[in-house]
Amino acid sequence: MRYALPAAANPLISLFGFSLAGLLSASMLVEVVIGWPGVGPLLLEAILARDVYVVISAVMLSSVLVIFGNLVADLLLGATDPRIRTGVS
Repeated sequence: MRYALPAAANPLISLFGFSLAGLLSASMLVEVVIGWPGVGPLLLEAILARDVYVVISAVMLSSVLVIFGNLVADLLLGATDPRIRTGVS
């Protein structure tokens, strides 16, 4: 565990960044299939009604979540892996 865990942590932290957007898209799919009120049915109705502003806001929300997730993943990688840090010497 002492040698395997640090080597395996980098890919796991990198994949964590993409999981936030995946959670949003999966929740939208579940809401549409089950019929729960939420962002998924709202987006589907907005697409069918050609409500451009609601569709753009949903796309922007998912884009912000991807960027935020990648930022958090990069900060965690910088904190855990000394090879990634950019120190001024």
